[in-house]
Amino acid sequence: MTAPLSGEVFRGRLTARSAATRAKLISVAEQLFAMRGVDGVTLAEIGKLAGQRNAAVCQYHFGGRDSLLQAIIDKHVPGIVARRHMMLDEIERAGQFGLRDVVRAFLRPVAEKLTDPDGGRDFIRINAQLVALHTVHAHHVGPSPLRLPANDRLVVFLGRAMAGQAVPAAVLRQRTMLAAVLLFHGLADHLRMLELANAMDDSMNTELFLQTLEEAIVAILQGPRPNGIEKPMDDMEKHRGR
Repeated sequence: MTAPLSGEVFRGRLTARSAATRAKLISVAEQLFAMRGVDGVTLAEIGKLAGQRNAAVCQYHFGGRDSLLQAIIDKHVPGIVARRHMMLDEIERAGQFGLRDVVRAFLRPVAEKLTDPDGGRDFIRINAQLVALHTVHAHHVGPSPLRLPANDRLVVFLGRAMAGQAVPAAVLRQRTMLAAVLLFHGLADHLRMLELANAMDDSMNTELFLQTLEEAIVAILQGPRPNGIEKPMDDMEKHRGR
């Protein structure tokens, strides 16, 4: 459980020096969480590698591990959400809710983190570890220790794009979970291949990989109905209200 916020953050007096310390802690935490796992590094290690002598500096500025993770999410997610809404706005203006366009709005804003020099690649690796939390949050099936952005608009657009597919609601929810896993783990694995490869070939081409990833997610979402399931797709919001 996250400890209460303390120090200058809790009192609302975030000085320039404190802001710089927080930014450094977040940057170091991104690197270590991405490299060794969210649970593979202590807060004391993060503080030490950030050049801080106080072993409890992370607790002072963030309160605990969950709050530090939240700070990393809050650093990156607003830009992803804004970019996604821009793409959804374009779809809405066109009045054509094509599945490929909706998948692109799901994928591309996250993929742009591949070229973000301020921790973007580390963010992708961290989210590959946290993808289960994202899917739990998206389907409203349990609490999350992190505050995650609502995906309601994306879900609505996906529902419109899938309206003619006759895919049962439960199956579509499972497929969106698989799509999220494929997105984050696919991007993380692509990064690892780029870093470990001794020589580049066409399979290492990032744009080609993103197009392939898009095709794979589209195929997952609109695949044939599983055998033995006859009920057509229900209203996803209705299911959530149960």
